[in-house]
Amino acid sequence: MDVGDSMMKRSMTLVAFLLAILLLILYPAVLAEDSWASKVQMPTARGYLRVAAVNEKIYAIGGGNLGVNEEYDPATDTWATKASMPDDQACFGIVVCQGKIYCIGGMPTGFSGASDTNRVYDPVTDSWVTKSPIPTGRYGFHANVVNGKIYCIGGVRSVGYNQGEEELNVTEVYNPASDTWSSGVPMPNSAGYVSAVIDDKIFVIGGLITQIYETKTDTWSTGAPPIESIGDAAAAATTGVKAPKRIYVYNGNSLQVYDPQTDSWSFATPPPTRRSNLGIAVVDDLLYFIGGQNQRPFIIDYYATNEQYTPFGYGTPDPTYTPSTEPEPFPTVPVAAVSGASAVAIGAGLIVYFKKIKTRKTKTAVTA
Repeated sequence: MDVGDSMMKRSMTLVAFLLAILLLILYPAVLAEDSWASKVQMPTARGYLRVAAVNEKIYAIGGGNLGVNEEYDPATDTWATKASMPDDQACFGIVVCQGKIYCIGGMPTGFSGASDTNRVYDPVTDSWVTKSPIPTGRYGFHANVVNGKIYCIGGVRSVGYNQGEEELNVTEVYNPASDTWSSGVPMPNSAGYVSAVIDDKIFVIGGLITQIYETKTDTWSTGAPPIESIGDAAAAATTGVKAPKRIYVYNGNSLQVYDPQTDSWSFATPPPTRRSNLGIAVVDDLLYFIGGQNQRPFIIDYYATNEQYTPFGYGTPDPTYTPSTEPEPFPTVPVAAVSGASAVAIGAGLIVYFKKIKTRKTKTAVTA
């Protein structure tokens, strides 16, 4: 083999190596939309848990008669055990505000009564503190944050022993800066629901009703109803950074997608493992469906399942996206920016390398 052939072989090997690295870096951008992937299961199987994402990590908290708190890192596909809740709770409202997780209200151990506790978890210090309690103790509701304030809407509370539950339509707003509560306009329909925030609006979806709360004006309106009734469901919204802004609602049977721009619904591929009372968290506009349960006669099957869903249009930012007013707990660099910079660096490296090869060949030819 002459010198030229040897150089060419080494060049092709290097190119293949650099291209392989480039594909690995850009992998998130080429995930197939509306597709599923199984991830490492959470250590503790449970239903009625709540999940929240902070600094690109997911925290699965509470559920059943447990106060367990487990952290999932999507980047490494690993779990770690963190400080448990001060008390065992299920069906509480959970939300992230300024890098901390607020767990409000809930159903205490024994599935009786309703809690008014406002517990705050700090992932940085792995510790809990208690703040001003919610005025109306309740469970089975969802919390949402808009412009630094936490909105707790609806829910239920026990009326008394063997007397059932009372559905609530109350809207209560918590200000973490002052540790105080205020009231908003009650929800028109008090049915059980799931919710998500898009563009400062809270979308409350339950049964066959879509209710929209405008936080700026403290008013309610209605949107298109879901295709199938929503009950014992979970929901989450994509942010618009890497996928179009949509609300994904899973009711244990079907995965429905709401488009707030067109006020319309469609179906998506449901998760491989059918279950109810699970949690959904969003990291990097990928959705993680975690935990849950199935009810059989006299038997409850709890799940530790963790399945990742790639939404429609993944890799294409929403044209209406604007940066959130919610401050980041830590300075972060978007994956897309890192991928772009890496791709440019590799591309520049290839150009320089081939220029050197060309120069060497020219010198060799002149010498000859």
